[in-house]
Amino acid sequence: MLNIPSDTLPRLYSIPDGKLKHVLFLDDIIHYNLQQLFADEIVKGAYAIKVTRDAELHLEDEIDEHIITAMEKELAKRDLGIATRFLFQPDLPLRHLYKMVHALNLQHAAMVMGGYYHNLKDLNNFPLTEPQYAYPEWPGMKTSRQIEGRSIFDRILEKDILINLPYQSFDAIIEFFESAAVDPQVTEIYCTLYRVAKDSRVVSALITAAQQKKKVQVMLELKARFDEENNIKWATKLKAAGAEVIYSSVKYKVHAKVALVKRSDGAALQYFGLLSTGNLNENTAKFYTDHALLTAETGILKELESLFKFMSVPKKEPGIKDQITFNSLLVAQFNLQDQFLSLIEREIQHAKSGLPAAITIKLNNLEEKRLISKLYEASNAGVEINLIVRSICCLIPGIPGQSENIRVIRIVDRYLEHGRILIFHNNGNKSIYMGSADWMNRNIYSRIEVCFPIQDREVRDMILQLIDIQLNDSEQAMQLAAALQNIPLSTRNGIRAQQEIYTTLKAAHLKHEQS
Repeated sequence: MLNIPSDTLPRLYSIPDGKLKHVLFLDDIIHYNLQQLFADEIVKGAYAIKVTRDAELHLEDEIDEHIITAMEKELAKRDLGIATRFLFQPDLPLRHLYKMVHALNLQHAAMVMGGYYHNLKDLNNFPLTEPQYAYPEWPGMKTSRQIEGRSIFDRILEKDILINLPYQSFDAIIEFFESAAVDPQVTEIYCTLYRVAKDSRVVSALITAAQQKKKVQVMLELKARFDEENNIKWATKLKAAGAEVIYSSVKYKVHAKVALVKRSDGAALQYFGLLSTGNLNENTAKFYTDHALLTAETGILKELESLFKFMSVPKKEPGIKDQITFNSLLVAQFNLQDQFLSLIEREIQHAKSGLPAAITIKLNNLEEKRLISKLYEASNAGVEINLIVRSICCLIPGIPGQSENIRVIRIVDRYLEHGRILIFHNNGNKSIYMGSADWMNRNIYSRIEVCFPIQDREVRDMILQLIDIQLNDSEQAMQLAAALQNIPLSTRNGIRAQQEIYTTLKAAHLKHEQS
């Protein structure tokens, strides 16, 4: 067995040939030169395989000063984890397959027949830099409220700000943290961090704030899979700067994407918050579609303050959950699942009363059984349900007597669809939520997640407009059929949602500039 050395060499090589460019996999270069490696043998075949190992870190509850040491020990074992999947190309002879399964002790791994090339994430570095091969430029626009000469806090006090990434610039989020770091009136900053950039300006701003003696409390999730080493690095730097760094318990990951800033304005204490559907990561923000809300809504932010207090309590003292009530925020481990079940039930009752009833949900993954069962119940009651589910979907649409009123589409295009949006018709008075939680077992039962209501009328209208565009995508959307295959939409009306969203936001941006 030969390891493809893509950790030290490019996986993809480009070779110019006049006006043409040939792109080769490193795999094939090795494959076609094997005779040089085995000069005394006759090479009759070569086959691509890939072993996937259990990447879960098995940690016991540790006090904070010991958890990084325990984490580093577990990371060192990762390459020796139990094999969970053996992926092989389709023409691998069975005798070779069985021989490798036995030799590598893979009897308990899932055998998966795949293609001829594996680890396709390397295609992210496809060596085509010429303009004719590039996407048309869609530069990230500033939000309509980024006005020179006014602090971001003044703008948030005036009105909620919605940032639609990557169509709109991540700069407003960086400005939020960098302004908080240097504003002499800001006294406290609280933030959750899950996956951050290796050269994160967000974390650098938090470090600056701590160095300026502001209270900085960071709930940093060390167990963000494959980002553990980067998070350990930032945790060490934050602590050295004087920030209070808190780690989640072994039982729960903190997957919420939220931040809270306290600012003293004379006698009054002002609250400013950031609530997002995606990570505070300026690199992934360039190609993940997410939404971030900057708000000064006191009711929501007081509840966010309670959540940070809960997360900071060591070992989650018995009874602490009973002391916290969330009325606006939906928080996993508290009220998130029950509230979503209640919102679906309200649509069921409207439908039974002959009132309009509809649910529109956009997620990455839909898996959790109770919520799926409730959607089936809503469908049988006559509720019209539209789902946009990019990845895992365990709900089967279009089954008579079960899900005939449920439509599921997925959109795969230039950007990775990542935002979570949930809209409940409520007889015309729509309830709109966004947040970090997919409807999966891990999100519902094993993570701290936050979904938040959208109250500002202008922001609500924008979200509804964007979702409507996506529901009408006919170019990059595929519909999930009852037989669980993706089928092209029958109506081709020329709408490509991501292009249309960019055009819509660009028009709004130009209109604002002209006014």
